[in-house]
Amino acid sequence: MTRPKVAVFGEALIDMIQQQDGAYLPFIGGSPFNVARSFVKQGIDCTYLSPISTDDMGKKIYAAVMDEGIKVPANNRSDKNTSLALVYKDAEGKPSYRLYRKSVADLDICADALLAMLPDDIELFHTGSLALVPEMLDVLIPVVKKLKSRGVKISIDVNVRKGVETSHQQYVAAIWRFVEFADIVKVSDEDLELKGLYGEPEFHAKAMLARMENGMVVLTLGEGGSHLITSKHNLKQSVHIAEVFGDTVGAGDTYFSALIARLLKDYALSPEAAPAKLSDALRFGAIAASLNVATVGCNPPTSDAVQVVMDSLV
Repeated sequence: MTRPKVAVFGEALIDMIQQQDGAYLPFIGGSPFNVARSFVKQGIDCTYLSPISTDDMGKKIYAAVMDEGIKVPANNRSDKNTSLALVYKDAEGKPSYRLYRKSVADLDICADALLAMLPDDIELFHTGSLALVPEMLDVLIPVVKKLKSRGVKISIDVNVRKGVETSHQQYVAAIWRFVEFADIVKVSDEDLELKGLYGEPEFHAKAMLARMENGMVVLTLGEGGSHLITSKHNLKQSVHIAEVFGDTVGAGDTYFSALIARLLKDYALSPEAAPAKLSDALRFGAIAASLNVATVGCNPPTSDAVQVVMDSLV
């Protein structure tokens, strides 16, 4: 079977993760970069399109890209700084973030440059998280429109973070604008609340779906499991409990990328796909996330590792 081909745009940064003794240890992270790593682990041909800094942290990120088998365009480096995130964890291992995002390498690109480096034969373009900011509208919207005209699917992880923009209202408005072009969107109950949408998450997820053209919304509810919502279906998946627990860093990235990879491989990335295939992908994503949270930091599992667990549960 031919490996599905995808491209990812968005932050690769250094997560300075707080340890139990109060010290901070550096881990390479960033939601879109985690997604790229996970795609490769799932047997997907993935190109990472955001510029990588030439600073010392950027050199570590570039080395990780090479080690992971992620493809990158030639000469796509930036002299701007690598972005940093301080990651604080509560008693349950749940992370919160303090972001350093001004004049950073992963946003140092224009629409023409990004269009020029897009692979010709990708099936899906993924972005989200800290790339969904007002300054990137003029960069990403022309790219997304061009890709959609070629039949490329667009996936977006909303992944709202506090303090990304001085004007939170403008930040939220930019997110809504990006969502309108998506074929599949992931949003959590926390994301919805940070957008100012309180109350029943399913209601707001369906309102998001209404802004999309024949799309799908993946709604995650933490310990409450997840939903895949289309105009015809609301499919539900419970959490797969990890045998051991490290932390939840990158769990959502692993979940969404594994779900998408499963759909791509099954030719099912469409609201018209058989509900059984959509439910299978939800379950696959949930198991992938559980394997990730069994470790510290984001460590996406391989497709084979997920499949072993799925087979053991039959």
